[in-house]
Amino acid sequence: MKIVKFINLYYKLLHIINFDKHRNFRKELIKFNNSKTADLYDYGEGMFYQSIPPIKLNGLRNSHKRIKILKLNNYLLDKTVLDIGTNIGAIPLSSEKNFKECIGIDHNSDVIEIANKVKDYLGIEKLKFICGDFLKYNFNKKFDVVLSLANHSTFDKGIEDTNYYFQKIEEILIEGGILILESHSPLYEDPSSYLNLVEMLKNNYEIIEHGYYEFGNFYDKKRKFHIFKKK
Repeated sequence: MKIVKFINLYYKLLHIINFDKHRNFRKELIKFNNSKTADLYDYGEGMFYQSIPPIKLNGLRNSHKRIKILKLNNYLLDKTVLDIGTNIGAIPLSSEKNFKECIGIDHNSDVIEIANKVKDYLGIEKLKFICGDFLKYNFNKKFDVVLSLANHSTFDKGIEDTNYYFQKIEEILIEGGILILESHSPLYEDPSSYLNLVEMLKNNYEIIEHGYYEFGNFYDKKRKFHIFKKK
């Protein structure tokens, strides 16, 4: 898509002209990203899919605004958290990191390597990134909060069984726990399909908050979100 190429070119230029203290580290990440080895769908289409504001890393999706509208820093406070399909770990890395413990999982080894590089660079000990298949991974624990941010079905076929996906989330989420759900862009997911999922989840969850994004480019704009509390 021409617009994606333009956005990526713009962000690459910003990374070059920004001479802050993180510049050399960003150059290292960009070099690694350009040499990725995993034969998987590239959500960033040659650049980074999500931004990481603490190191001024730009991406196609705005992590800071997503965190703000979802009120994640409130929901994650002193909680054990699981971020499914974490990609480069942008959401937990860009939060206030006030959680008790957070695990991010993704089946793409390259994005997990980037996430771990940033985690080590920032010196965050209570954050762990795992390369694995969420549907098959044995966590041996339950979580206070589960983040399912546009991950209930995926273009790279990382999640192929949506029903089992939500069944497993219910199993590993504590009673009264919080599930934060985000839709795909309406350009890629029929909004009615997402709302059907919401109706299904209402059998076992109470809706606390919901809304949609009014910011960013087409990767973010008009995405719906729901915040659930497990009954």
